[in-house]
Amino acid sequence: MKNKIDSYKTEVFLHTKIGCHICGVAEQMLKALGRTLPIKITKVLATEGDELFQRVPVVYVSGELLTEGKIDLEIVRAAVVRDRIESASINPNL
Repeated sequence: MKNKIDSYKTEVFLHTKIGCHICGVAEQMLKALGRTLPIKITKVLATEGDELFQRVPVVYVSGELLTEGKIDLEIVRAAVVRDRIESASINPNL
């Protein structure tokens, strides 16, 4: 169950795999973004059989694949801002 603070944040899904240095860099980049925008980072561990295993790190926001491999933080930032604007128009209390 989401708490009130988490429900205010845009959920950013980061698909990673064990031992992936680039995934660690991507997570740090998202954490830095989280200092300026209200996001909740949810890490999803990809395993060898997964479709995304060879493409990690992969970032999704609102079900949309945004970036993979070398993470483009500006694409993620724009998607989070767009999600915030859309959420505000649906729920004016946000």
